[in-house]
Amino acid sequence: MAEKKSIDSILGKAKTTVTSTFAESERKKGGRPKKPESEHAKENRYATYFSPSELAIVESAANSYGMTVGKFIKMAALRMAKLEK
Repeated sequence: MAEKKSIDSILGKAKTTVTSTFAESERKKGGRPKKPESEHAKENRYATYFSPSELAIVESAANSYGMTVGKFIKMAALRMAKLEK
């Protein structure tokens, strides 16, 4: 009978053992790198919900001042806070 040979012995490759540790596997972690602090999401966000007619009014007012809707809402809120003082 013929002796069974492994594929590694036929190809002339030596078997290698896996000796990676937990620390090495952590180091080789793939994926996207972490963002710097300056690019993280900003804090203190608020959501404002408008009906379609209200949104049209706010958009037209913002466009008349040449601002975005978000900037217009922020400026209006700051002006109202100053008026109350």
